[in-house]
Amino acid sequence: MEKRKQYQDSPSRFLLLVARLIGFLITGIFLLFMVPEFIAMISAHESYNEIWLFAFYAFSLTYGLGFLLSFWKVGLGGLILLISSIGITLFGFIDTHRWDVLFLLIPLSLTGILFLIYWKMCKKKIIGD
Repeated sequence: MEKRKQYQDSPSRFLLLVARLIGFLITGIFLLFMVPEFIAMISAHESYNEIWLFAFYAFSLTYGLGFLLSFWKVGLGGLILLISSIGITLFGFIDTHRWDVLFLLIPLSLTGILFLIYWKMCKKKIIGD
């Protein structure tokens, strides 16, 4: 009978658990609360065309897809999370020209960074799964 690894046995497995929990919370909060606010803000301005709205939808859906993909392919999901979070952050900053929005959206990239650290540790054979 083989022994199952607990999350406490390996610090990197704990890193994966923390990345998934933080990612779930950040993704849920972002998709439930922030996306409708940004869409309402974009829709209220007459100077914006539909390309801005489509770009924000695309970045948001890519972020959610990256989080879901990270459960099966940690490296690819983390990379998609990081790229889409940088896109969302830059989009929010360019759209509002306010530094507080930039600092508010930076934590979106935390999950992608944690997934990429875990993936890199697995690739270097530091972790024995």
